[in-house]
Amino acid sequence: MTNPPPKPNHDRHVGQDIPPPAFVSLGMVVLDELQFPHLPTLFDVCGGSGAYATLGARLTVSVDEANTVACIVLSGDDFPESVLDTLRSWHVRLERQTYPGQKSTRGLLKYEDDTFGRKSFRYLTTPLSPRVRHIKDSSLLHSQTFHILARPDDLLVHISELSLHRVQSHNDGRPMVIWEPLPSDCKPVHLDAHLQALQQVDVFSPNHLELMSLFEGAGDLSRPFDRLLIENYAKRCLDAKAPGSANAGFGVIVRAGEHGCLIQSASQGCRWLLAYYGEHSTRVVDPTGAGNTFLGAFGNMFAKTGDLHEAAIFGTVAASFALEQFGLPNFNVVDGRDTWNGDTFGERLGRYRP
Repeated sequence: MTNPPPKPNHDRHVGQDIPPPAFVSLGMVVLDELQFPHLPTLFDVCGGSGAYATLGARLTVSVDEANTVACIVLSGDDFPESVLDTLRSWHVRLERQTYPGQKSTRGLLKYEDDTFGRKSFRYLTTPLSPRVRHIKDSSLLHSQTFHILARPDDLLVHISELSLHRVQSHNDGRPMVIWEPLPSDCKPVHLDAHLQALQQVDVFSPNHLELMSLFEGAGDLSRPFDRLLIENYAKRCLDAKAPGSANAGFGVIVRAGEHGCLIQSASQGCRWLLAYYGEHSTRVVDPTGAGNTFLGAFGNMFAKTGDLHEAAIFGTVAASFALEQFGLPNFNVVDGRDTWNGDTFGERLGRYRP
């Protein structure tokens, strides 16, 4: 379905007089309905890859730098002002575009047991998905880094449109692209398409289940975690990168939940990082959005440092804030410091570092 022209509003940043941000996610902001076996249903919980990736990037900067992170919200008439207020409270650059007469993107997240691990998801409304055309007249077009969750063919369209509109705006610089593959498309029949599409990105980051599904198809989720197998599949993705294509610092980052994350690159080899919280931590409430949060923090820091390992440390710490509750963490400013669930990112980063 083609999205109708948006209605301008005060949250939209148009024109090139505003400096471009450092990080933009082209993921969606979704209003989730959370259903549980033995708990009351929660409504209008802010989620989606765009919201969580924005959270991750925002966690890595101070409030003085918050406007270097941008968030795109495509909404219908029914989008709750309370959710917008939450995003505004982070002081990020909010690009909101409203579609009169339409419903906002809503999803149903149904938990199958009381461990909150097994769950299913479906959209309740037609998704309003950010495209490059939504930011072509905005400073967001010239962001240094883009996080994109997409199928291979859709990814290539995003990249082509970014290049076209940036050149038309007299910017021939190439942005950094962090690619998160669409889970439902991670199947062996699409493996070649993924290996071809990663030629155009700087970082390819499936989670370990998506990576295995890409090479093997849907498998037994109860089988033991196999680090060597994950390393071998990540190496095959790394080896598929053609010399000279896109950025020479290309890396494969495999997010593996409680098992940590794998970093594979030609320059840094193969390295694992531990998860912030172990497998049986009582602090972990819901893993939803943790991977997106990781990539937001990772992308923002990789653009700044060029160091995959350092960026993955920031991503790991950022993901911990997404795990501690349903939806987004609680944000406050205490004594001039940003706190998330009562903790600062810097303090948690210090506790995590070796």
